[in-house]
Amino acid sequence: MQHIENSTVIVAPLDWGLGHASRCIPIIKTLLAHNNRCIIASSGRALALLRLEVPALEYEELPAYNIRYGRNTFSTFFKLLAQIPKALKIKQKEQNIANTLVQKYHANYIISDNRFGMYSPLCTSIFVTHQIRIRLPLLLQAFEYLFFMANKRMIAHFNECWIPDYEGSQNLSGILSHSWKIPNTYYIGMLSARERVNVSKNYDIVCILSGPEPQRGLFETALLEILPQLPYTSCVVQGIVSEEHTTTHTGNCEIRPFSTNKDINQLLCSAKIIVSRAGYSSLMDYEKLHLRAILVPTPGQSEQKYLSKYVGKNHRYFHISQRDLRKKLPVLLHKIVQ
Repeated sequence: MQHIENSTVIVAPLDWGLGHASRCIPIIKTLLAHNNRCIIASSGRALALLRLEVPALEYEELPAYNIRYGRNTFSTFFKLLAQIPKALKIKQKEQNIANTLVQKYHANYIISDNRFGMYSPLCTSIFVTHQIRIRLPLLLQAFEYLFFMANKRMIAHFNECWIPDYEGSQNLSGILSHSWKIPNTYYIGMLSARERVNVSKNYDIVCILSGPEPQRGLFETALLEILPQLPYTSCVVQGIVSEEHTTTHTGNCEIRPFSTNKDINQLLCSAKIIVSRAGYSSLMDYEKLHLRAILVPTPGQSEQKYLSKYVGKNHRYFHISQRDLRKKLPVLLHKIVQ
């Protein structure tokens, strides 16, 4: 991306949680450093986050996907399947919007993070993803190649595909982006806006919540039933984007609705252990900061289940399923936090 200079670039992250938006921050900052004009196009919490982080830029609101999860693994998977027609309709709307925005801003590039419809023949279109291979639940893994072919066909509309990972064996995404190949793919290294800062360890545990409902809320409920009962200082960031920064306490547990990128950076560096989902953007942050983390995959997201086990080979990462959280988290924390 260092070769993009003196151009107008539309950056369009998906609004599925905050990870796609947060990992676009280093892309945006690199583009701005090379004298580019950036227009941000997104929706929902992703758009709200970027407005707070880089308020001086120009913004366009795209149709929101409003993806909903189920309350367990199988209901989530089938609920996601049921929402495919809605997603395809939004993709079609995105194609028309992309052409309109390119003409409106005379854009030279579109960089789309997992928005399959945000491409245009009027400019160079780039797709950002770490999922070339879509991980399916165990009973359906025989169909993964069919999903890969569909994924490959949609990505083929873009001029290039950027993978936020390293190409060799020392990678973070495993088979998700290092098994089956698609043309015009480039590994661009991990994307993280985090920076190591020297702060004292103010918290034993920092919990970062993310992802669509109702699973974000279920994760929060479980943590707030556990953490106040433990003899450790903890902080829970609810992941609700807001300009209000009201903080409450329950016992030794501090609860924040939202924290800016800078604040989260300090929180991460001030914790002995992190508890979070196993989202890829979060893992890139933890790798850059060399943190320890307890990963709780979102039920129904086979990608997160795979990633938590894949990085679990590293002694800094621990894995707990959400259904075992109340039983196993206190035991694991007693072993880790000293």
